[in-house]
Amino acid sequence: MIIKAELAQHIVDNIMPLVYQNINIMDNSGLIIGSGQKERLNTYHQGAIDVIQSSTEIEIFPEDLERFPGAMPGLNWPIVLGNQIVGVVGVSGHPDLVRNTTKIVKMVTELLLERESLAEEYRANLQLREQFLQLLIADHYQDNYMQITKIAKLLRFDLTLPRVVAIIPIGSVLQAALNQYGAHDLVTTRTRETITQLIKSSTVIDHKDLFVFTEDELIILKHFPLSTPVTDYCQWGSDVLKIIDCDHRYSGLCIGLGSFTSTASELRESHKEAMFSQKSRTADLNVVSIYEFDTLVSYLLSEPGALHSCLALRKLKEIIQNKLDFKYDMPNTVTTLLANNLNVSSTAKALFIHRNTLVFRLEKLKELTGLCPNQSLNHAMLCKILFKKWS
Repeated sequence: MIIKAELAQHIVDNIMPLVYQNINIMDNSGLIIGSGQKERLNTYHQGAIDVIQSSTEIEIFPEDLERFPGAMPGLNWPIVLGNQIVGVVGVSGHPDLVRNTTKIVKMVTELLLERESLAEEYRANLQLREQFLQLLIADHYQDNYMQITKIAKLLRFDLTLPRVVAIIPIGSVLQAALNQYGAHDLVTTRTRETITQLIKSSTVIDHKDLFVFTEDELIILKHFPLSTPVTDYCQWGSDVLKIIDCDHRYSGLCIGLGSFTSTASELRESHKEAMFSQKSRTADLNVVSIYEFDTLVSYLLSEPGALHSCLALRKLKEIIQNKLDFKYDMPNTVTTLLANNLNVSSTAKALFIHRNTLVFRLEKLKELTGLCPNQSLNHAMLCKILFKKWS
């Protein structure tokens, strides 16, 4: 770690009123970068240089000053972080009188620097995750593939795992904190840190997942096993909201869920779907999934190209092709139902089958896909899209 002059001076200014002694902090080249004696800033301290070179404490008595240009009587001890000397802390005064003070100043300085180092590492990790997310959801995944795999390795993110993208707008949470503590960047940072600790200490996130804060959103790339039912995604989303809003302070907190992805290249589409889902929520819903047919129809009708790219629609098509392709004469049954304005009796007559046979077929459609075209206009619209090739 390189000690920044601004941080060194901040430490000096906060400790000196407590110990009533002048304090100097030198970097790993012996340059004074923090001092109670401002005229000594940016000058070299021979005692500090000797500490760095010898890795030992240096005591400077009044009679030793000729050997230590730029120094005053006192103690100079190494600042050690991670078994490495990153600087030197000096306390002015007779060595025999300031020994205990120096020990305390060294300990406090190392603790503050360690905290800053962890905070810096945390900020760097956040920036890396933000960059990674932007690459994943950008156009032309293949063009970014080398950079994506490089950052994934640094983050220990397995690109081969299937995932769902979830988006939680946290503007209300941030605003509540700002209203309570005042408008300050630190308030926003601490609020995000609180949310991070809440979800990290729970079971809704593990080492296989990734979450990123944007300006006013929390985005989660959540791994689910291949066999996970769609209902489990929504239950998980509900659990996440309960953890963030554990004391029930935030009204209107919601989560939008995109489609289940089998490859990392599909995360961009799942992100678009999750964004649409959370924006299309109604007052009575706090978990909105693209797999909900009303949401899916709205997405298909409003998003350009969604008919070709939507993963949830693709899944429905796979179910129909694998389980209903010509079974129960389903394509002909559905297209005839649509042609007869969803009238069951007219459809049965047009198909030359008993009404109960038609009802049985429609029940099978509902059982395998969840679609009830004769009971919902949105379901009927989805059927029109799904069975279009037979119409």
